[in-house]
Amino acid sequence: MLIKIKKGNHYPFPRFAIGSLKWVNSGIVTKMERKFLFTESCLFDLVDEDQHDVNKLFGFSIGLHHNTSFRYGWRPDLETRTIEIVAYEYHDKVRQATIPICKVDLNKWVFFGLYYSPEGHSKYVVINNGMKTITNTVNVKKKSGLGYTLGFYFGGNETAPQDIIVYRTKV
Repeated sequence: MLIKIKKGNHYPFPRFAIGSLKWVNSGIVTKMERKFLFTESCLFDLVDEDQHDVNKLFGFSIGLHHNTSFRYGWRPDLETRTIEIVAYEYHDKVRQATIPICKVDLNKWVFFGLYYSPEGHSKYVVINNGMKTITNTVNVKKKSGLGYTLGFYFGGNETAPQDIIVYRTKV
């Protein structure tokens, strides 16, 4: 599936959720698994400090998303012409430091898995060219019945400087 954010926007149109939460193993683990392919359009230069802002790929909240949420983020590395993949999180209303995970090549499918257990553990898994990267086991417990998926979003405060195109498929 093609996902396109048009120049000057934050969200793709039509705006849609990127997936749904799936409870497996009798409610023990929540997981989201997707494959993404980043195109040349994901390389851009904002020519200011916003160049290092994190664009959101996908994830989920366990409460309101600026309270407690886990998601993948991405940003271009113009020097290597790759896409840097990061963990982007809020824990109990506190924005956490961005956690670098890996860099991925353009025009190649990459597996992303995001897992959360009700005991409060979250894990990121990226399989990139056969290499498996696992980072950031955290201890944050779900405090409410709220929870929803978080989808593709360009920026922080900047909108897309050009059309941004990625492809996504379910695993």
